[in-house]
This record gives sequence, C-alpha cells and structure tokens, in this order.
Amino acid sequence: MQRWQLTSLAICALFSMNCSVRAEDEPLPPSPDVRTNLGATLEELQSLAESSSPALRQAAADVETARGVAIQAGLYPNPLLIGGANQIVGNQSQYYAAMSQEIVTKNKLGLSQQAATRQVMQAEQNFIATRYQLLTAVRQAYMKTLAAQRRYEVLVRLVEIARKSMETADRLRVAGEGTRTDLLLFEIEFEKAEVAVENAEARLAAARKELAATLGLRDMQIGRINGNLLESLDQVAQQLLLEGYVPYNASVQIAELEVDRSKFLIRRAEVEPFPNVTVYAGYQRQIEPALHNMGLLTLSVPLPLWNQNQGNITSAYGNLSKAHADVDAVQNDIARRMAEAGGRYRAADQQARRFELKIVPKAREGVKMIQEGFAQGQLDIMRLLQAQRALVESNLGFIDALEARWNAAAEMAGIAQLDAFP
Repeated sequence: MQRWQLTSLAICALFSMNCSVRAEDEPLPPSPDVRTNLGATLEELQSLAESSSPALRQAAADVETARGVAIQAGLYPNPLLIGGANQIVGNQSQYYAAMSQEIVTKNKLGLSQQAATRQVMQAEQNFIATRYQLLTAVRQAYMKTLAAQRRYEVLVRLVEIARKSMETADRLRVAGEGTRTDLLLFEIEFEKAEVAVENAEARLAAARKELAATLGLRDMQIGRINGNLLESLDQVAQQLLLEGYVPYNASVQIAELEVDRSKFLIRRAEVEPFPNVTVYAGYQRQIEPALHNMGLLTLSVPLPLWNQNQGNITSAYGNLSKAHADVDAVQNDIARRMAEAGGRYRAADQQARRFELKIVPKAREGVKMIQEGFAQGQLDIMRLLQAQRALVESNLGFIDALEARWNAAAEMAGIAQLDAFP
C-alpha cells in the first residue's frame, strides 16, 4: 500500500461530509441526550411558551390589577352613619342619629376613572409587548439550539474522519509503510476534533437548557428539534428592511396612552380646588320638655383660599410635556433598534450567501483537487490537513452566519409584532 493511499482514504472520508449544512434530511449522528420533545418545531415551541410563560402570566395579572384600580377610581364615597347623645342628663338628655354624604363636584370621579382606564389600556399593550418579546426570545433560542445541534453533527463527522485517518496511518506505520511523524499529525487532528465535539456537546446542552427556561419550563428535557437552517427569510426581510421604517407597536401605543392619561390628570388637578359639598342630616330626640323631635341639617364646604392645588397642576403639566417627549424617544429608540438589527441582518445575509455560493463550494472543490492530486502523487499530508480544516471551518462559518441572520430577523419581527415567522 502506497503512502498516497493513506491520505486519499482520508480525503474520501472528508469529501463525504460536504453536505453537512445543505441537506437537512441527510442521515447524521444523533445529537446527544435526546429524550423528550423529539422533532419539536418552532410553531410547537412558540405555542408551548405562550401557555407556560410566567412573564405572560405576570403581564395578564397586571391587566387585572389595573382594571381593579380603574373600577375603584370611579366609585362614589360611602355615606357616613353617625349616632350618639349630645347630652345625657336625665329628662334633659338628647339622642340623635344622622347620616353624612360627600357630594363630589366637577366630575372628579369620572376624570380619575378615565386616567385609570388609560393605565388599563397600557397594561393591555404591555401584555402584547411581553408576548412579542417572548416570541422573539423563543425564536432566537430555537435557532441557537438548532445551530448548536448542527455544529455538533458536523464535528462528529470530523471526529470519524480523523479517527479513520489515524487508524489507517497507524496500520501503515506498523507495516513499515508510514512514519511516526505522519501518525502524530493525524493523532493531533483527532484530539483536536474530539475536543471540538466535547465543546459543541456542552454548548448544545446549554442551548437546550436555555430554550427550556425561555419556554418557562426550566425542568423540561429538550431533545432534538426540527428545522431548516437554510429556511428563507426573504419575505420577512421585504416587510421590514425599509429605510426609516418605524413600526407602530405596543411600546409606541403605551407612550401615546401616557399622553392621554396625563391630559386627564391635568383636568383632574385643575378641578381639585372646586370644593366637594358634605351634607349632614339627621334626627334628634330630647326627653323633656314637650319638644321631643328635632331635625338636623348641616352643609360643609372647604374654602380654597390658600391651597388651590397649584403645585399638583404644575406637576401635571410637567408630566404631560414628559409624556410627549417620551413618544418621540420611544419612536427614536425603535428606529435605532430596527436600523441596528437591519444592519446585522444585511451583513449576516451577505455573509451567508457568500458562504453558500462561493466559500463552501470552493472548499469542496479544494478537497476534490487534493484528491486528484494525491492520486497522481503530487500533494503532501499538510495540504490534506489544511483542506480538511478549511472545509470544516467553512461549514461552521456558514452555520454561524445563518444563525446571526435568523437572530436579526427575529428581533426585527418582534419589534414589528409579526405573528408569522419566518
């Protein structure tokens, strides 16, 4: 057996891995620790997250809390029942029973309830924002797991290739047809490949745990998930990659509702100096003399001489100015986030297309050329190892670019509140 046959065998094994990213349905070594949720899809994971997330439950509870506050804000003050004796002196004793009621003027309760109702609407919009934040987190954790799963499978192939090459090199060394130097080179590559697989396995396990926690089910054991790294994102990108596009999402609506709430609070502060009237009416009975039955009636009104709520009115106008500015700030922040995510998407998309159309094919072509060169005895072992590394690194780089593209698209879809993704 000639020395070139050793390297040719390794190259043939290496060449068999050239579809590690492209063919999602190609048989691959199973990912480690596959237990439950076998074949989970993104749609299934999103549905599971919506039914299990404590963040959504918290946001729903905030809505109910705000509704309770709004109901309470419009309730009229309870009447006050009073009874007793003005004096207790035998037949001169006087006993009475009375009731007082505060009459609220200037629609103060209605204004307070309107302001509180805006907080209910804000809580509802916050629930929507929380839901899309959850969907974004699930989409990104899903892709992180899918990419980690694929990296592991690619590197497992590399270990098998390195093992076959090392075993063949050892057989040739024993037969006196190879050198110890050749064997050491393949042993080093094998050890490096095993370390890479161990690291990939650890990252995959961590990604699965992160996905489970994102779903709100931290103790759930997640196994293999289904998905296609090459799934097209063009439809999403066409909706979102517009210059100056600022989606009208829940954050904007929360800010605008705060403007409305501030206006009601100004009106509420302005009517506060108008006094409420307290009516006190009752019955009094005196034992002696002959006049036994007496009626009681009192009206009380606070006089707004010094405190006309001027401080709270000034504060309310200040809050309105702040709320107006916050609308612009939120829109600017959304524009910044969309621009940043859009830039990352474009960069990752260009990188992924370059890997798909040029880098990976050239790496495959390099392997094929080395295979042909070895058949003619023209190339050495170091070039074989370089080609092997280049093919693996190009596949891993392709996976990294696809993951980055997906993450950026998922972030933009979350900001724009898209249910359909991808």
